[in-house]
Amino acid sequence: MTTIQTPHHTIEEILAEAGSVFETAQTIPGLLEPSSQYRSFLEKISDAMASDKLKIAVVGVIKSGKSTFVNAFLGKELVKRGSGVVTSITTRIQKGKKNQARIRLKSWDEINAGLRKFLLSAPDEVIKGQCSRDFDIRRTNDRKLLEKMYQTLTRSFAPDHGAAAPEIFSIRHALQGFDALKDLVKSDETVVCFESREFERVKDYTSDPDKAFYIKDVCLFVPVKDLDPHIEIADCQGADSTDPSQLSRILAYLEFSNLMVYCISSRTGLRESDMVFLKRIKHMGLLENIFFINNCDLTEHETLEDVLKIEGNIRQDLCLLGIEPELFSFSLLLNHFSNIPSKISKKDRLRLESWQKEKKMVQYCDLKSREFKLRFKDRIDGHHDLLIFNPMKRLSVFLNDLTLRIHIFVDLLSSESAKEERAKQAISNFHQNAHRLETLVHDSLENAVQGLQKEIQTHVHQMFFQDKDGVLKDIQEYLSLVSFDIESVKDQGGETGFNGILFLIFKEFQRRVDLYVLEAVKPLLKNFINQQEERIISFFQSLFESYQVNLLPVDEYSGLKAGILSEDQEPAGFYAPNLGDIKKILGVQLPAGLFEAQYTSKIKTRVMAGFGLKTLSQFLFSLLDKRSTVSFTPALKKAARKIKTENQKIFKKQFEQFGTDLNTHYFYPLIDATARDFKEKTKERFEQYAVLNAKTERFFALKQSEKEEWKTLVLSLQQRIERLMELIDPFVSIPINKK
Repeated sequence: MTTIQTPHHTIEEILAEAGSVFETAQTIPGLLEPSSQYRSFLEKISDAMASDKLKIAVVGVIKSGKSTFVNAFLGKELVKRGSGVVTSITTRIQKGKKNQARIRLKSWDEINAGLRKFLLSAPDEVIKGQCSRDFDIRRTNDRKLLEKMYQTLTRSFAPDHGAAAPEIFSIRHALQGFDALKDLVKSDETVVCFESREFERVKDYTSDPDKAFYIKDVCLFVPVKDLDPHIEIADCQGADSTDPSQLSRILAYLEFSNLMVYCISSRTGLRESDMVFLKRIKHMGLLENIFFINNCDLTEHETLEDVLKIEGNIRQDLCLLGIEPELFSFSLLLNHFSNIPSKISKKDRLRLESWQKEKKMVQYCDLKSREFKLRFKDRIDGHHDLLIFNPMKRLSVFLNDLTLRIHIFVDLLSSESAKEERAKQAISNFHQNAHRLETLVHDSLENAVQGLQKEIQTHVHQMFFQDKDGVLKDIQEYLSLVSFDIESVKDQGGETGFNGILFLIFKEFQRRVDLYVLEAVKPLLKNFINQQEERIISFFQSLFESYQVNLLPVDEYSGLKAGILSEDQEPAGFYAPNLGDIKKILGVQLPAGLFEAQYTSKIKTRVMAGFGLKTLSQFLFSLLDKRSTVSFTPALKKAARKIKTENQKIFKKQFEQFGTDLNTHYFYPLIDATARDFKEKTKERFEQYAVLNAKTERFFALKQSEKEEWKTLVLSLQQRIERLMELIDPFVSIPINKK
């Protein structure tokens, strides 16, 4: 495993000394008022750095070695591995003090809503109007309905045909996993923990698709010595799935990952499913930081030349996708067994001994494994430096502010009357300017925020009502080109009749729409939302800068200010709203229901009405006369077109409604909450300068000997700050573009 060398002890020492410095400053009347902001910052900084994880996603198709990579990386048999599908849900892994598995279960509402959505679109002859909108799998009758539906669908629409398979599998997993999870799932999301000796039980959940159906998230905390506490590694599900919901979950994690390790089996090389998945993540712009591993099965290859040939083929295939791969060929299982030789079975020990006899292949694999670890470590170190950069930078701003105050206090305690008068005047100006700017913020913020809301509203209107970026136009064009193999669908429909065949046409249409949205629409929406959030951040940063103007008059300590506050440390940019934290506090989420294909009773009626009496008569006649040669392909094609056109109308309404909900229930609350946070932060900022109060008055009446005592303490504090800044400097000198 790659060991990440990080000066954690240095960071801890810096934070401890910073806390001590601020505590000392707090004992000096008027120097540090108010102190709450500093204390709050120091309390949160460790948690913030710990929560800002470097996310590493391990992906690939089934049987490519993803779980083996995770085990080899961590140096222990942590996640279940083996042939076939053994990872049923993405499993996140972080460093912990002891073995602990936290399984977050879905709520009953979420489970029922997913099943209900499928039931309501099922053929009438399957459910026969029995599915109510308050379906609840906990009820015996509703489970019987689900079981009946599953049996009918599997008998009529074989799962291996693919069109209805995702939903069929979901129903099966829901039914088969119900008894095992019914007592654990609650009305709200709940967390189940396995610790110590029970820790291994988590494998029974992550490898069982029936139980995984009820699970929302799994995170393992393990006391691995060399695992950096700022790293999270995720063992993702196989990317072969044609189920858009499973692909969506995998891609959702990849969107927020920092690094990706893509495993490829040397037995097969790049498969068609690999190519399809890589095209998807490339289209979404997620290939910036990716390593490819040609996972060599040493049992399958007789010579090193065979391994090199497969490696060359993989490299060529990746280049065809426009990818310049960082590709490394080595055996994940060889590495894993070599890490834990005393813990593997006798059979695996014999396999290891057999592989080690293949000197050339093993030497090549070891060489490429070392190369991978070095490149991997370099990439991680670059990201890790940036995780530390921001909080250390902010701490340096706090210390620079305190240094400025100390210089003023030194003058305040000076035996020279001119310096004392200058300090008094500066303190008075700080107080007056802070009060004036606080009043300005109070009076002008509301109008400024209304202007931002109107600006965001304009962009939302252009996007969703004027279709500025052509999202609606593109999906309409895509739908117009979608065609169906009617004869194949008729074969899949078996003996379910006309409605059953129409249902299969709709399910194929729904699957294609979901994949198109996943690949083409969601990246555009993500980009649009990010742009608006950047506008919000930029707006409040600029507003804060405008309120900092002339807070420290140019004729008072201006040279000192220029000397201790370099351009990139100017406190004008001190305020940067953390929208992620604000969204968590508010609980705001993006709207749902965009481009969701529907097969409602109204659509069914319109489709049937389009056939006319003659067509229906021919259909009934064909049922009575098996020798009938009447073809219903034209009628089914017409039905397919009707399903498309009806959904095109629905999509337009959904797109506009999404824009309305995004503006009303996402951006507006976000802006209002950020404005409240802004007022609090600016008030704290202004109060930092309002140091003139009753406590400072006492210094004006002190004897010179008493002033010298205070001055000695203040100068000692200044020296401590200077030493502390020397410790911080390496962290804040990291180039921003380092990767």
